[in-house]
Amino acid sequence: MRKVLVGLLIALVMGTIMVTTYVSANHGVVARNLPWGVTGSSALTSAVQQDVSMKIYPYADQADLENAAGQTTIYGGFNAQTNTVVISEAASLWAPGVMPAEYLKASRVLGQPVHFSVINTLPQEDPEGVVPGLVVFVLMVAGYLGSTMAMQRTGKAAAHLRVTIMAGYAVVASLVFNLIVGPGLHAYPEVGANFWPLWGEFALVLLAVAMLTGTLQSLIGPLGTLLTVVLVVFLGNPSTGGVNGTAYLPAFWQFIGPILPPWNGVTLIRNTLYFHGNSITQQLIVLSLYVVVGAILMTVFGWGRVLWWRGPKNTIDRAEETGIAAIPPG
Repeated sequence: MRKVLVGLLIALVMGTIMVTTYVSANHGVVARNLPWGVTGSSALTSAVQQDVSMKIYPYADQADLENAAGQTTIYGGFNAQTNTVVISEAASLWAPGVMPAEYLKASRVLGQPVHFSVINTLPQEDPEGVVPGLVVFVLMVAGYLGSTMAMQRTGKAAAHLRVTIMAGYAVVASLVFNLIVGPGLHAYPEVGANFWPLWGEFALVLLAVAMLTGTLQSLIGPLGTLLTVVLVVFLGNPSTGGVNGTAYLPAFWQFIGPILPPWNGVTLIRNTLYFHGNSITQQLIVLSLYVVVGAILMTVFGWGRVLWWRGPKNTIDRAEETGIAAIPPG
């Protein structure tokens, strides 16, 4: 009975964390410091600012504004000289509906006509921009499950050669996923050109999660898997902003997203597919740090006796680990 109660308590805690994180991040789709470009002052933009929280970026002309949108600096903007609302469709599924409506409302009040221009359009293969988020979710699950299964088979949290084995697994698994999503389902555009960079990016995301999982498992045993689920699924996944974009998340989620693998993975793949590979340096660095630091720590734990104080607890109880790994990812 005690084991049953402990198990149910863990389930209750995990459910409580999940409902809190997912609902708090997504229940109110309201812009907070929406990155927005302007080419001069306008009464229309001032009126829109009364209803929408925006972070204004000034530009010399519409060409500069559109270039900034292509670099993912802004979600769109307003050309005050021509009264044109510029929408970067791939940056957000929500902004293309909200921002034109706000400018239209202001135009009726002020008696000024507005025009619209849509750039960075989404392809017919992914008209709602959901593919990057779906792929990263699969890579997250494959990463922590792969690390967990490898740990089960070795019987220890940090076995020799585990880093090398996980690297090989990441390369093979990401190739399989890419073959399905690209040539198989044609879920992203220009498969011939995008396939090879995406293969490397898929492997990087998967390996980053696997190294994080392995490091935590090395430190705290089976509970490392549980903590990984909390970090990458319960916290990381909501902080990506989904198809709406990070600007529509509460401040807390906007802060933690860039330091966790899911946000960096989604942004990396989205920018590769829909923004010509622009603005991906930060994402490559963060994910690479997860891989490198995790690999170093796992190697140290595997070959040294850094965790001497844990004694026999370093051995994994397979039944317990299987139960933890089976937690639905959400």
